[in-house]
Amino acid sequence: MAVIPPSYSDLGKSARDLFNKGFNYGFYKLEVKTRTNSGVEFTSNGSSNHENAKVGGSLETKYKVKKHKLTFTEKWTTENVLATEVSVEDQLAKGLKITLDTNFAPQSG
Repeated sequence: MAVIPPSYSDLGKSARDLFNKGFNYGFYKLEVKTRTNSGVEFTSNGSSNHENAKVGGSLETKYKVKKHKLTFTEKWTTENVLATEVSVEDQLAKGLKITLDTNFAPQSG
């Protein structure tokens, strides 16, 4: 039985992937998350695309009422779109999640 020499192409693959895989040159994204002592979660996102000079971002807040298994989520984007989501779990039936999702763009009505 002949022994096949090992392939060394995977040597250093992790280091190459760090710089090449999933990295878009000219596109930057930043996400910051925090939580208050009362349980309100804040998430802020920002992105910049240098090819088309487009900059965008959003601010999201999430509050959970654990007693009633309610979750309120509000999001506001730099495109001036307001989004709200209200969800309730396990109230009508175990395992059932009901969600109301709305979007409002004031500039278009």
